[in-house]
Amino acid sequence: MIPEDRLPVSMEDLEKYFKKHLGDALTDFKREEFKKGLKGRAIKVIWMKVDREKFLFAIKTIANIQIPHLSVTSGSDMGDFVELIYHFHVNYGYPGEETSINLKVHLPKSDLTIPTITDMIPGALTTEREKQEFLGITVLGIPDSRRLWLDENYPKDRYPWRWDETGMEGCSRYVHDPAEATQKPISEKPRGGDRDE
Repeated sequence: MIPEDRLPVSMEDLEKYFKKHLGDALTDFKREEFKKGLKGRAIKVIWMKVDREKFLFAIKTIANIQIPHLSVTSGSDMGDFVELIYHFHVNYGYPGEETSINLKVHLPKSDLTIPTITDMIPGALTTEREKQEFLGITVLGIPDSRRLWLDENYPKDRYPWRWDETGMEGCSRYVHDPAEATQKPISEKPRGGDRDE
């Protein structure tokens, strides 16, 4: 871990650090810095992509900067693969120096597996469970794989964030047609359920 007296780490030094330690494991790297808001607050963002085989190594590399702060993992069905983006922050506790690190990894639909990071970041459990439930990935070694959001009656082989044949089509009415979505709701019952009016 980088010693506390060497924090915060500049954007330039973060780029050098990742390129040195990840080397060929990095398949993409982009650095952004811009001002936002009335006070022109600095927003610092790093985007990185690694192959799945180097994913855990990349997580350890991020963790060596500072105790990992994972905000969330986002995920998208991209057609032939599912993209996961792990959103980290470093330099937290140093106002104006906080830096977002977004680590992308692509999972082919023929093998939608990724190792858990809960051994390094226990708080990742919620976001890992969510990605299993909504995207149909398998998180290898996850300590708790129960559903988090969907009712147990929701089909086990359907994933709301997928756009392919395993998505919501057929499970809900008006999934992809905004014009029809404003029509009569599925339930014919008035609000209040079975209650006699």
